[in-house]
Amino acid sequence: MLPTLDEIFEEFADLDREDQSQYLLELGDGLPSFPVDARTELNRVHGCQSQVWLITETDGTGGEAAFTIRADSDSNIVRGLIAILQAAFNSKTAQQILDYDILGVFQRLDLQQHISPQRRNGLRGMVERILLLAHRHLSDDGQGNSIASLVVHVDSCAVPAKFLPVPVQSLDGEQIRRQFPVLNRPLASGQLPVYLDSGASAQKPQVVIDKEREVEEQYFANAHRGTYQFGLRIDEEFEGARTAIARFLNAASDSSIVFTPGTTVGLNMIAFGWGRRHVQPGDEILTTVMEHHANFVPWQQLAKERGATLRLIPLTADGRLDLGQLDEVLNSRTKVIAITAMSNMLGTVNPVGEIVRRARQVGACVVVDGAQSVPHMTTDLQAIDADFLVFSGHKLYGPTGVGVLYGKPERLEEMDPIIFGGHMISEVRIEESTWSPAPAKFEAGTMPIVQAIALGEAVRWIQSIGLEAIHQHEQTLLKSTIERLKAVPGITIYGPELEHRGGIVSFRIEGIHPEDLAALLDQKGVFTRHGHHCTMPLHGHLGVSATTRVSLAAYNTQSDIEQLMQAIDFARRTLKKV
Repeated sequence: MLPTLDEIFEEFADLDREDQSQYLLELGDGLPSFPVDARTELNRVHGCQSQVWLITETDGTGGEAAFTIRADSDSNIVRGLIAILQAAFNSKTAQQILDYDILGVFQRLDLQQHISPQRRNGLRGMVERILLLAHRHLSDDGQGNSIASLVVHVDSCAVPAKFLPVPVQSLDGEQIRRQFPVLNRPLASGQLPVYLDSGASAQKPQVVIDKEREVEEQYFANAHRGTYQFGLRIDEEFEGARTAIARFLNAASDSSIVFTPGTTVGLNMIAFGWGRRHVQPGDEILTTVMEHHANFVPWQQLAKERGATLRLIPLTADGRLDLGQLDEVLNSRTKVIAITAMSNMLGTVNPVGEIVRRARQVGACVVVDGAQSVPHMTTDLQAIDADFLVFSGHKLYGPTGVGVLYGKPERLEEMDPIIFGGHMISEVRIEESTWSPAPAKFEAGTMPIVQAIALGEAVRWIQSIGLEAIHQHEQTLLKSTIERLKAVPGITIYGPELEHRGGIVSFRIEGIHPEDLAALLDQKGVFTRHGHHCTMPLHGHLGVSATTRVSLAAYNTQSDIEQLMQAIDFARRTLKKV
């Protein structure tokens, strides 16, 4: 029988550091057995250095149901940490688990002195999984059906749903909006802003703002520099953010996650750090006309520098990649395919997995611009198998000045750093220098520490809601937006049908310049984007100089769409287009 939490506290207090570590091992030895059929990928806790599986069981239904945490690991010391979590959480209700000061338990035991940063990240992951399952229990269907009583079918086998995630819950846009301070501050007119420009930058929830303030006020220090208290805490938070992001993307390894200033810098790092080393005269670089300038110009410039040829995947009439013509441009000379996962102008969601599969047949490297896709739909890096992927924090409800470059370990090994300085070096001699392994190899100097930590918090905020719930909410709003816009006389909507696009709509109204329309919408407190959206080749392809763009996020509501339509009507009347 496992000891109680009080008994664990008492034992730790009487032991020195070495004996405390031995006691953790002994706790792990006494862990109850774990169901064999629960050792599934769905129950695996990502971000742990070791293998960890975790489930919850409930005794009863409703809010008074008591939880039992069951987990196992291939590491004995992690099994000891699991025993502590069981002692802390078992027999509590879901609400008691959510309210419980588990951080206080860790601080009292001083666990950071006994486990590595990687294991601390794993411990964080286990706690997050428990809290998520408790939250889901409180968000059941209201009919007294607890998580443990549901049955779903996976791979034709009936499995108790306590081993699986709960089905996606609907999202309350108004409740989400209340978490964003800037959206609840009245404008000079007295109305609240209708923010429809999240494709450029998303707003930040209060928890992200609070996290930035927490770091600055409570424990700021330079990362990877000091072993004093602030330094240790900042390292834990910084690397914890890396782990959270790796888990969010289902990356195989935390070390594949490199912090950058944003998507643009990440793409330039790949083009000139990997491309200069591997693209040779006569090679071909394949991209598309729908790319953001950040994923077009670097490859254009690299092709000129290296004597390579830049080629384009053709588009269909509705703005999708024409895979029927892919074989005409993809061949044995193709060295790189640089492609956006979701167009920032058309909203087109590209079949990245299929592009990767075809690229493998000719040995090409695939670089994915995930700036628009990562905030709005699930990104499973192990499933799509891309070589590189980049995105920016400020589009993911996080701060500006921070982004992520993901690379497969072998690709990062093949890639040269293009920024040099402190932290990224292994050894500096007068004659030459050598580099640390990734990710440090690409993180020269002082990183955007506060921003990276807050980005980790943004990822956790998204996971607390559910990215699939956000996606479904945005698609519902997108459908409504397109249907309403189609009724506007003289409008042209660009891009494919709903099933092939994410939450972006770009359009023109005959006789109204997009800049004039945006100015008049602003008078009504409706914020949209106008211009070429950093996609001049695409606008040229479409035969227009500029469009108006509406881009959606979790905090938008049907009321926002209604106000958009009223503002468009106002603009048409003002410009005498009715």
